[in-house]
Amino acid sequence: MQSLLPPIEGLVFHPETHRYQLDGVWLNASPTKVLSHDMSNEVKQRIEETRHEWEPRGNMVHNYLEQFLLGAAELNAGEYTDWTSPLRDCWLWKDATVYGVEMRLVDRKRRMAGSCDFLIKTARGTMVLGDLKTVSSVSAMKSRKPAEAQLGAYLRMLNQCYPSIHVERCVTVVAAPGETKVIASNPDECSHEWEDAWEKWKAAQDVEHACLGF
Repeated sequence: MQSLLPPIEGLVFHPETHRYQLDGVWLNASPTKVLSHDMSNEVKQRIEETRHEWEPRGNMVHNYLEQFLLGAAELNAGEYTDWTSPLRDCWLWKDATVYGVEMRLVDRKRRMAGSCDFLIKTARGTMVLGDLKTVSSVSAMKSRKPAEAQLGAYLRMLNQCYPSIHVERCVTVVAAPGETKVIASNPDECSHEWEDAWEKWKAAQDVEHACLGF
């Protein structure tokens, strides 16, 4: 069942550059940019070296979930069926009402935008904001931490864009081959993690601008 929220007027996502525009003006910040600003060179290098593995897997599984939640024809996941089959059968979706999938959100005050993976109301009536992650194995799934800061960013933007929506639970859905795991988080904790990350990023930006003489 669907009760999709209306899109944000004037907000446009450009997938080729992975950037957003609001009313024709480019937005410089995104949750990903903020959360990765202090990543070490070693980690960045490892991410790039394995991009050929995680990027196509992530794109396919995310696309599959989007189409599934929207009630579209089931995608052929090909080599990633081991990820999508348990994801499709996850208890979280059973009798849920879908309010948003790949929702484009904006924080007008901070000139930032991003896209949350899903917003649903469960069969028990709990409003859930969620992010999907894919991992290469069940062992990697067991060590995967919840995306609390990222969820906190989406929560802040959602509160600005749709103030009538009250999120009661945040979840990180981790898809592994043969198994799907749902990690629940308190929205207040997610908000706290995000604000900490934002303040660190903002401080780093202030230092950089000062060094450049701006």
